Amino acid sequence: MTTHMPTLVSLRAFEAVARHKSFRKAADEICVTHAAVSHQIKALETSIGVQLLERTSRSVELTPAGEQYYPPVREHIQGIIKATRRIQAPDEPDVLLVQSYASFNTMWLQPRLADFLQDNPNTRVRIISTFEDGDYDAHRFDAGIFNAPPFDKRFDYSPLFETDIYPVCAPEALSDPDKGMTLDELESFLLLGVPTTPSDVDDWTCWLEAAGLSRGDMKFGSVFDNYPLVREAVLKNHGIGMARAPFCVRDLERGRLVRPFGLSVPEPSQWYLATPKNSAANPKLALFTKWLEEEIEADPTMRSIPADV
Repeated sequence: MTTHMPTLVSLRAFEAVARHKSFRKAADEICVTHAAVSHQIKALETSIGVQLLERTSRSVELTPAGEQYYPPVREHIQGIIKATRRIQAPDEPDVLLVQSYASFNTMWLQPRLADFLQDNPNTRVRIISTFEDGDYDAHRFDAGIFNAPPFDKRFDYSPLFETDIYPVCAPEALSDPDKGMTLDELESFLLLGVPTTPSDVDDWTCWLEAAGLSRGDMKFGSVFDNYPLVREAVLKNHGIGMARAPFCVRDLERGRLVRPFGLSVPEPSQWYLATPKNSAANPKLALFTKWLEEEIEADPTMRSIPADV
């Protein structure tokens, strides 16, 4: 069977539309017209013979095939973009480069970063988001914040914190948000999550075991590329997701999300600060690290880990 390879232009358009859930925003990002993006998506779907997007007058959603196709396309498109930026601007001596997952960056770090920059006006910080534990960009990387076990010999690791995980849902999912949900009722909902490897402990498995429930009795829905996408699906009441406590505080406080159960369990892995080995002393990195540790210490949803653990 001959595989008809789609063009890079059409894949770039698909990646942008799938990420923004908008043809207009995708067109603005890649500097083409709305019609050009629509043409490229149509050409892509025709080329591979599969519908990837559901279009309505107000929204764009991934089809089941699109949800399966999007993560690897995004990984490779973003890899090409990062590689291009590296060779275009290989040196940024005055910028502190901090890399972490999209979830940590958008849901915890970014809302706090303005305070750090205000207190340290001579320090510039560039935040880099990644979606893979091993997706370290060593050439543009001063510090990384990850919840993967130390495994990369290029980096030194310092333990940062551990936290808890628990299910969250939209208020509309509950008949009475004040009463929550019974464990038996959970079987009628779709459980949403992110991909895991055979060596990882799945969040849902960890929580279900603590709740005395069988994974085999549950209905699992779409698997998303990252936790921010899970959050968006949960906000739209498409299912119940597993959240890390520090990343959902604002949504819970504003009533956008609710906890259907009181049970929380420790996250299967701890979080670490990774820095390249044999790197020169960096006063700006020392400032950022000190501030980061103080923020973690002040966050009641995080538990600091002594450096000798």
